[in-house]
Amino acid sequence: MINISRSQAQLQKLGALLQTATGRMKMAAALGPSLRRRRDYQSIARKALMVEVLPDGALPIYDKEFDETGTSFVEAFVVGEEGGDVVRVVKPKRVTVPTFEIVANPMIPIAQIKERRFDVVERSLNLAKAEVGATEDGYVFSLFDAIATSAVGHTANDPIYNPDQDIAGPISVASMADAYGQIERFDISVALTFCNPRNYTDFRKWTDSTLDRETERKLLKTGIMGYLWGGTILQSRKVAQDTMYVLGDAEFLGVIPERIPLTVMSADQPLLRAIGFSIFENLGVLIFNPSANQRVLITSGDM
Repeated sequence: MINISRSQAQLQKLGALLQTATGRMKMAAALGPSLRRRRDYQSIARKALMVEVLPDGALPIYDKEFDETGTSFVEAFVVGEEGGDVVRVVKPKRVTVPTFEIVANPMIPIAQIKERRFDVVERSLNLAKAEVGATEDGYVFSLFDAIATSAVGHTANDPIYNPDQDIAGPISVASMADAYGQIERFDISVALTFCNPRNYTDFRKWTDSTLDRETERKLLKTGIMGYLWGGTILQSRKVAQDTMYVLGDAEFLGVIPERIPLTVMSADQPLLRAIGFSIFENLGVLIFNPSANQRVLITSGDM
């Protein structure tokens, strides 16, 4: 039998909970977790960008880089006011990034709290936070798409933009090498690759003719291939199926100016007999270097 050691403080707290009906209900809720349809969404898109926490009163203003000729500035892309359409910034030498709120307002009737056998309040908070993270990722991926759309008509040797790379069939080593090459031609190291879970399966199908024994062993054991030539591979359901983004280092790609980090405030509604929360964050999204973005479109058919 496994020996479990507890501190004196933990034992005292456990005893206090057992002495009251409310405490026993809390323990029962902890022992009986809620049923889940799927894992809560984990926000990952901000891994691709620098996150700058704005001091009070500071404006999110950023300089743009010169192009190859040194006479004009590289275009930048931002999410518009109130999280609206993506704005392509061409003329100004500096970019003022509009910040916007991402909000979730879960409300839980008190009757439901009493009826449920699990902690419905905690579950609602987790779902709301996941919703905020998923919305944030949607904004970031929309910028990557906007850059790729602007690259339509450009050639593979364009000094600024990387046109879409179209591949047929499953993702292969050759196609990944070509995508990496488009970023690395600017002397930028590839840091991240984002893809849909349905396309991530292509990496799991790589064989020993492609992988070394240690990588193959780890892939078979965990089902995850985390790195490829120094870049991290991540999957997200917010990435459209048959679409993949290969991105350079965050310092060469973009920034998220964060005015208010993820915050949870009480927003109860006594007249409705409901416990509520206001979960929100205030931020902006800026991509200042299109050269560090490569979109790969996969023609693989239905899976």
